[in-house]
Amino acid sequence: MLKKYLLLILLNTFGLLAWSQQKSNAANDPKTIKLFFEKAYLQTDRTYYSTGETVWFSAYLVNGKSTSLTGTSNNLYVELVSSQSVLLDSKTIRMDGGLGKGDFELKDSIPSGWYNIRAYTNWMRNFGNDFVFQKRIYVSNNIVENASYFTRNAAKKNETVASPKAKSIAFFPEGGSLVEGLTSIVAFKTNDEQGNGLKATGSVISSKGDTVATFTSTAAGMGIFAFTPQPGEKYRVTGRYGEEQFSATLPAILGKGFSLHVTTDSANIKTVISANAPIFEGIKDKNISILIKHAGDVIYSGAIKLSKPTVSVTIPTKGFARGISALTLLDDQGRPNCERLVYIQGDENINLAITADKAIYKSREKVTLKVKASNTQGQPVKTSLSLAAVDEMVPDDGQNILAYLLLQSEIRGEVKNAAQYFDAGNPSRLKQLDLLLLTQGWRDYLWKKLADSSIKISYMPEPGLTIKGTVREKLANKPLANMNITLFGANFTGDKLFTTKTDQEGRYFFDGLKWYGNQAVKISSKDDKNRKGGWLQIDTLIRPLSLASLKMPETGIPNPLNVELGKRMDYNRTYKFGDSITLSEVEIKAAKNKQVNLFDETLTSFGYPEQVFNITAADYSYKGLEHFLLTKANGAMPVDDNDSIGNEGVAFIVEGKKVRPRIKVNNREELLTERLDYYSLTMDQISQVKVQHLIGRSNNEVYLISLVLKDEALRGANLNLLNVNLNGYYNARTFYSPNYANPSTQSKDLRTTLFWNPAVKTNENGEATITYYNSDNKGNIRIKADGITDKGVAVVAKTGYKVQ
Repeated sequence: MLKKYLLLILLNTFGLLAWSQQKSNAANDPKTIKLFFEKAYLQTDRTYYSTGETVWFSAYLVNGKSTSLTGTSNNLYVELVSSQSVLLDSKTIRMDGGLGKGDFELKDSIPSGWYNIRAYTNWMRNFGNDFVFQKRIYVSNNIVENASYFTRNAAKKNETVASPKAKSIAFFPEGGSLVEGLTSIVAFKTNDEQGNGLKATGSVISSKGDTVATFTSTAAGMGIFAFTPQPGEKYRVTGRYGEEQFSATLPAILGKGFSLHVTTDSANIKTVISANAPIFEGIKDKNISILIKHAGDVIYSGAIKLSKPTVSVTIPTKGFARGISALTLLDDQGRPNCERLVYIQGDENINLAITADKAIYKSREKVTLKVKASNTQGQPVKTSLSLAAVDEMVPDDGQNILAYLLLQSEIRGEVKNAAQYFDAGNPSRLKQLDLLLLTQGWRDYLWKKLADSSIKISYMPEPGLTIKGTVREKLANKPLANMNITLFGANFTGDKLFTTKTDQEGRYFFDGLKWYGNQAVKISSKDDKNRKGGWLQIDTLIRPLSLASLKMPETGIPNPLNVELGKRMDYNRTYKFGDSITLSEVEIKAAKNKQVNLFDETLTSFGYPEQVFNITAADYSYKGLEHFLLTKANGAMPVDDNDSIGNEGVAFIVEGKKVRPRIKVNNREELLTERLDYYSLTMDQISQVKVQHLIGRSNNEVYLISLVLKDEALRGANLNLLNVNLNGYYNARTFYSPNYANPSTQSKDLRTTLFWNPAVKTNENGEATITYYNSDNKGNIRIKADGITDKGVAVVAKTGYKVQ
């Protein structure tokens, strides 16, 4: 009891002299917040995994209108979600200067299939899913579905049957519309039953039977053709998907309007504007305007007199921001007539190079990588980056930070192999990118969508972790205003003691807090006369974002890859190689289990029986709830004498350690964790006690005690004190990389990810050196790095070597 009294003295002593205090709620008033945008990006070490492995990730948070790292939010919520949109695991990642890191352990209980990793800040909630980062990964579970890789039939395909869908083709006139008498570039895109691009050929045929245009798609199912619709004429489209014939219709043809044709190079945007005769008669010698917006901001505005039906305008792009911009043509009344997305290459290009000291290595040989970042003048650039070295047996997903921030996050639909559009080794990349913008980016633009809708700000940017709750009268359910709330976190980073007051609705609020892992938090409530008062309640954790998961592929992964992943995991489990391997396996039960919803997660009974005690007069002889639980509840035992919370209460054994149960009172939605004053209640104040052994979403074991209390129980309890354990920022684990400098008799090393570092920084010379050792696997190794310079330029690099 001595520790408890010392705590009360400490809280009283510092109640008047708090080291830190909550920020004014006025500072967080939505009306005073200037609208800004954030984007998040995660680099994972790879895309394909086995259960028992770890998904390693680095996190970047940038200004949504550029690629500069931002500190507007310090909390990033990263979630692992099933294809059925079930939340399996979540981490709160501390973002310092826009950088963070974390990992997910893939539990044995999850089935094979595609999963979604998503990341967002609290501020992003204001904009739906517009800025939420989402990425697919595939997980192979050879424990549940196959006894071992030896039992698999290599001839079988690990695929699911696709649901029947029709092939399709869609047409996108440049600028928006086809116009009679004007030649337009028409882009098109095909899709097969799974939404993938489809090779196609076709023709546009007039009502007279003349072929007026022909087209052929790329392998990705995209292409363009020129077409001049004539007044009063009708057209049809015929073609083939391979050997299969199709027919289609063109978009509506306007009788009066403009056409817009745009080309770009490294220095200019060139536009050709044409007006057909009906509109030219009314607008001749009047000014038309061109407006260019980047991320919703106007970066160019100019006017030209339409003295003839076709005019050309060249716009220098020096100083324009790199990335996608929207070019809009306005008539003399300021009405938009044509719109086109363009990609501006920008002025600042950074070269990030990764060089291995050898081209060919042996197994377990030391690898030395040299990283160098420089600008176009060869000057060094400081860069923060993450780097993965992975067995090339695992396919590359074709994504990187540059492609995501400048392309994928800006346009509609999924972009296949987005990195190809930014690969300097791809000579056709800019033409391919323009074709993509003509199709998937056609008249659909993120920033236009935001500008055209009313944005209601309901969620504030978070400078740190938040603890909030209410104080009310014990029985009357009436809020208590102006109560003095003191919060103490012994293991917080920085300030440890905080004070605030409740508002007129009895609410209190602390933000900007910082702690890692699961830590004890002490909270007390007193009135202005320093007297204990009220029922102190807590409702702290942010609820997961309600968002439909990414559309998942309808096929699995190639069976040879599935077999090899299973082979490596079978071996690693047997010989317990690596500290990123899940060594304790969980039995998978097929029976449907009962779920229990708490305010921060959903638990399941997993087949464990619950203990329910309906309290009668025969139970009143027990000294109190603690005595009752120790006597009646299976598995309950006294807490250790050196327990950090106190001597009161009970514990249960979880993975060989004593763990306190969580406590729920009178079916309250929020959870009161390790609240010691309840253990001193006498049994005549309690109607029911329920003890449940539950499993969390991360296969963590949880014991829950649910109490039904009588009204009189609330009169004498010290409800003005809370002793709670709360989860803070996730403590990222360190990637295991063996050292083979000396001869080793260790078992086989079958690592698929050879090296992972989420926090590489180049020095003042723009350089960094990385060393690690190869595994026993033979073949090609792929090295990928994503990063952002200190000037806010996103950079990527990719290289490789061979092990033989």
